Amino acid sequence: MAKFQIGDKVKFLNQVGGGVVTKVTDDFVFVQDDTGFDMPLPPSELIRMADMTGAAKVFNSKIDVQVNDGVTEFVHKRYEDQPDEAPVVKKPISLEEENRQLKSQVANLKDQISKLKKQLEQVQRANSQKLNDNILLQHLTAPGEAEVDLHIERLHERPATLSAHEAFELQMRYFRTCLNHAEMNHMKRIVFIHGVGKGVLKDEIVKELEMYDNIHFFDAPMSKYGAGATEVYFK
Repeated sequence: MAKFQIGDKVKFLNQVGGGVVTKVTDDFVFVQDDTGFDMPLPPSELIRMADMTGAAKVFNSKIDVQVNDGVTEFVHKRYEDQPDEAPVVKKPISLEEENRQLKSQVANLKDQISKLKKQLEQVQRANSQKLNDNILLQHLTAPGEAEVDLHIERLHERPATLSAHEAFELQMRYFRTCLNHAEMNHMKRIVFIHGVGKGVLKDEIVKELEMYDNIHFFDAPMSKYGAGATEVYFK
């Protein structure tokens, strides 16, 4: 994709017209049209005049007719190759015409805003889906490492409404989900903070971890987690 610079002459890809680039950001190119209005447009919707090739060149050229020794020749000349002409003084426009141009610019800007909103919605949906597909993204502490707190108040908005069995089942489901996502994403290390309590949750976690051949696990450092965390490394 062409990299636009201030001063480039461009044509609109999906609509009639064009103008001169006045500003370039990471996402938009601002193009000033004949009316002096700056329009923010995605780079994908612009064609820089200097980049036009093939048939497009013809649309950006004028034809001179020359007769040499009785033979008529048609000569294409690029507009930008022509010598600079004296500036054309624009005639004042009527209020009705100015109003019409402003309405046209507003309508065009609204269309661009609508397109940008749709693009933003698509990005947000994609990010939301990515987060839902891999819940472990919420717990990353470093590349390839994560830390998951399994305390029930971290997993449920109203933990007091849960029975002890319901809370335990929720904690185990979350543990299994995070462990599976860690494997799928080739994580190096994950720490599960389960607390001390009666040791039921830790015992069940250890029982399940013992079923895997591709991981090492042991008590996490007491200096950082106390006695209530298990550290898992993937081979």
